Parts: sequence; structure tokens; C-alpha cells
Amino acid sequence: MRRNVLRLAGNVCLLTAALGLTVPVTAGTAAATTAEPARTVRAAAAALPQFKSVRLPISGTFTGPSESISVTGIIDVSVITLPTVAGGGTAQIISSLDDTTGTGATSHGKYFLVGAQRINAPFSAAGTTTLNVRPTFLLISPVVPPNPVVPPNPIRPITVSVPISSTGVIGTITATVGTPAP
Repeated sequence: MRRNVLRLAGNVCLLTAALGLTVPVTAGTAAATTAEPARTVRAAAAALPQFKSVRLPISGTFTGPSESISVTGIIDVSVITLPTVAGGGTAQIISSLDDTTGTGATSHGKYFLVGAQRINAPFSAAGTTTLNVRPTFLLISPVVPPNPVVPPNPIRPITVSVPISSTGVIGTITATVGTPAP
């Protein structure tokens, strides 16, 4: 499923680029000068969506619901930016965990962290914006009741940081584990 989403996003970017670069220019006609201003190649390129996907190892400790939990695993992060011609725009950050587990500091029990989340955030036209998002994942406790009707705990132990330029160019994506200071 994830591979299909990535392929679709890539195809949308290619199609958008192809359509943006093949718009016919009618120079010298009165209709072209009065109907809309001429688009420059730079303005057209600034409005193209950008896409970047990374697979990052994560490790660290965070404060869980009942104890500190030491986490190791993988987070997949995909970022799609939709810039406007004037600069700035919206970024979509998709984060999902893969093979991520934790160990309780006092109980030594094995926790499982699962889930994925999509977050939309604006970026500025004034310069580079660093977006720091904290996706919500689920923490599955090592103590399973005899009749498992208790839902897993929603947690936010990971901060994903994405620098984005005013034209939507995506910088180096990072992810850190830990409960941030208030």
C-alpha cells in the first residue's frame, strides 16, 4: 500500500511538472498580455510540488504511562510540499513506524510501538521554515489482560523535524526520541 502511495505521489509530481513546462506561450498577442501576466519558468518551477521520503533508525528513551521506555526501531517519513507561486505553502508529513519496540526501565517488559499519521502544516514564504511535528503512535503494553478489551495507549514520543525553503524544497529530515521539555 505504501509503495503505491509513493508511486502515485511521484507520478503526480511528474505530471504536474510536464503540464507546467508545456504550457504554450503566445508572445506578442494582445489577448496574452491583457488576459493574464506571462509566467516565467522560475515562477512555474516555484509552484511545483516537491517530494522526499526517508527511512530513519530511531533509538532513545521517553516517559511512558507507567515507566520510562527505551525504544529502538525504524520510522519512515515522507514529505510532500505544495508551494504557492508567491512562496510558502503547505507540507504534508507522513510518519509510520516499522519494527519498533521498547523495553520498560523497571518492569523490563517488551512494548510494541505501532501506527502512522499524516500531518499538514504551513511553511513560510519569508525563508526556510523548520517544521517540528510529533505524530501520535500506539503503545501496546507487555501486560495483556485475560480479555484484551483495553485499547493501546496513544503516545507522542518522537519529534520529526523537516526544514523547508520558501519554494518548497525539502531539506534533511530527522527524527528524535524523547519527551521534550515543557
